[in-house]
Amino acid sequence: MANVNVLVTGGSGFVAGWTIRKLLEKGYNVKTTVRSKGKGEIVKSMLQNSNIDVSSFSYTIADLESEKGWDNAMEDIDYVLHIASPLGGENHNDPKLIDTAKSGAINVINAAIKAKIRKVVMTSSGAANYPEKNDANQNVDETLWTDLDNKFITNYMRSKIHAERIAWDLIEKQDATQLATVLPGAIMGPFMDKRNGSTDQIFQMLLKGTPSPKVVYPVVDVRDLADLHILAMESPKANGQRFIAESGEKTMRQMAKILRNNMGEHGKKVSTIIIPNFVVSLSAKFNPAMKVLLTMINVKNHHTNKKARTLLNWKPRPAKDTVIDTANYLIESNLL
Repeated sequence: MANVNVLVTGGSGFVAGWTIRKLLEKGYNVKTTVRSKGKGEIVKSMLQNSNIDVSSFSYTIADLESEKGWDNAMEDIDYVLHIASPLGGENHNDPKLIDTAKSGAINVINAAIKAKIRKVVMTSSGAANYPEKNDANQNVDETLWTDLDNKFITNYMRSKIHAERIAWDLIEKQDATQLATVLPGAIMGPFMDKRNGSTDQIFQMLLKGTPSPKVVYPVVDVRDLADLHILAMESPKANGQRFIAESGEKTMRQMAKILRNNMGEHGKKVSTIIIPNFVVSLSAKFNPAMKVLLTMINVKNHHTNKKARTLLNWKPRPAKDTVIDTANYLIESNLL
């Protein structure tokens, strides 16, 4: 893909890191945005330590909450993969998350439109495609948008909804730049260079013997998620479309059983004991980080990834493989 230039926002992140790697492996010229030179050098080092040729890689400084730097970031760029987003941290109900996500979408999309970028592929979230708890639809698709008044959703989830809505609104006001959005579930998988991924804590807890709440994780492998972003970028069929990115659902107990049966000595500590729902509900009242688990308890509906598979020929690996690969990476990297 010589002479095709791609900007990936948030290069030091889990999803962005893998997306940059896969773009470079496919021959694209890749620029990424980071918040500091130090973070840029970390990304470069991570890629080099993974034996990736970085001769077509560069980074530039830009922050989601500031208009500064984005015009420069878009210079000579053909496509933008807007992956950067504020994380929930310990408090998924922090109202500041909404403002940060909004400003990030506005700054990036406006700069892309101004630069006449061919297409933006934006990482949204399954949080923007979350049905009511009592919805028993077994094939929830991309036409569904989360109700902002849903009592179970957190401000982190609201931030994702607002950001994606803003992106579509801005794109619809012009006709030069296309948009596609990707809606991942629980992003799992190995990272690179002994760095932590966004959901490693789940595996660290399980491998140390922590019992499992009755939650359901809509699993997507970070490597497959990176592939889907690139497929959406490359295909005109993706223009104007949303894509659910999930490979399959696993309860935490199912993941525990996979680890117990496949991790040898490391699997012996894994517990398959279940934590009652009332314990999780009570804990969430005192621990904001626990509230996110309430969104994944007693879920009756199921999402379908049919659009991504049929329209873009996306081929995600089985969720079981992702669970095993993640655990092996953590063990081999001494991250337990």
